[in-house]
Amino acid sequence: MKIYFAFSIRGERRDFNLIDEIYNFLKNKGHKISTEFNITNSSTEKYLKDIDIFHRDIEALEKSDILLADVNKPSLGVGYEIAYALNRKIKVIAFVKEDVNLSAMINGNPKIILIRYKDINDLKNKLNEYF
Repeated sequence: MKIYFAFSIRGERRDFNLIDEIYNFLKNKGHKISTEFNITNSSTEKYLKDIDIFHRDIEALEKSDILLADVNKPSLGVGYEIAYALNRKIKVIAFVKEDVNLSAMINGNPKIILIRYKDINDLKNKLNEYF
């Protein structure tokens, strides 16, 4: 399965350990991560123009089977990617810690599969249902 893995890059500081854990979890299951460039080499972002990032990311999203989104941190980009995916009929799964006060636009959307989790092991166990 080709997965577009979305998470905050310019917004609030992301949890690098969480992102790496989930990335490795998915890779070990044999999935292709279409946003691998954001995980393995995020320092290249500063050399790209915003328009180039936009086109690269939209192209990757359109070629993906599913969008998996970390919604623990507010991110305009992740919100945009979720809306874009839903409009393109791409399945969306979002995950968030149980204690996070999540936006109603994500929390209340019945088209988004929302996974609330306690810790990384709980998240991996719940992701196993979908991957």
